[in-house]
Amino acid sequence: MDGGAEVARLLGLAERRLSRAVDRALAVLGSSAAQWPVLEALWEGAERTPAELARSAHVEGPPMSRMLGRMEQAGLIKRRDDPADHRRCLIGLTPKGARLREVLPGVADRVVSHALEHLDPERRERLAGDLTALVAALEESRPGC
Repeated sequence: MDGGAEVARLLGLAERRLSRAVDRALAVLGSSAAQWPVLEALWEGAERTPAELARSAHVEGPPMSRMLGRMEQAGLIKRRDDPADHRRCLIGLTPKGARLREVLPGVADRVVSHALEHLDPERRERLAGDLTALVAALEESRPGC
């Protein structure tokens, strides 16, 4: 293997394919993998501003606005004026969005489990250990953080 660039390429490819598979499974629920961080932030209970949701989901500007629009159309979120500042709005969950908390993890688990069926148990365990170690190493080596 050619080192870091190849590992980064393969991880990116795996992430994109996994996201597409999860998106296909979540489409019937009116959701997507990209919406998951927004939903997680709202599952904590408090309404949030679009800017707060953008920070927590690591999505900015127009893409967040489009995502929130799609989520509102799907009936997952609702908007209301912020009583403290009428220039802002607050985003909250609808009952449908709140129910996804019980469903989304299971959908993602089934998609990943199906993909991992192609690996023998020893390789699955090694993959999980290697990815855990990689995440820890990346956290430890965060320059400037």
